[in-house]
Amino acid sequence: AVVSTQSTGELRETAQTEESRYHFLMHSKQLLELEQQKVEEELAVYKNPDPAARKQSLREQYNRKILEQDNLGKALRAKQKTVREQHVPNVAQMAMWRDLTTLLTCKTNTLSRLQQKEVETGGENILIL
Repeated sequence: AVVSTQSTGELRETAQTEESRYHFLMHSKQLLELEQQKVEEELAVYKNPDPAARKQSLREQYNRKILEQDNLGKALRAKQKTVREQHVPNVAQMAMWRDLTTLLTCKTNTLSRLQQKEVETGGENILIL
């Protein structure tokens, strides 16, 4: 009884393994059939003499996308070159702008101090060195 139970368990395990393998192979077969169908459709597009139909082929679509990406890459490289060339002058201009704002701030502070002193001294004109 123990031997038959053991062999029954082994047989069930073997059956499950084989059934699992069967389902795996069936799904693989379906996927391969779909891929074969796509290949046949693509070949039919290539054999079609109509140029409008050829534009719909995967090859043409991918070539178009590659060309678009190449053009985009060229544009980005040109922009990068422009940014690199203008970086140093732009940094210098920012430094000059900071200096100008500092100078204007100093002038407004000096003017307000002079106005304050004028109020304190009663409006007398005093030369401060």
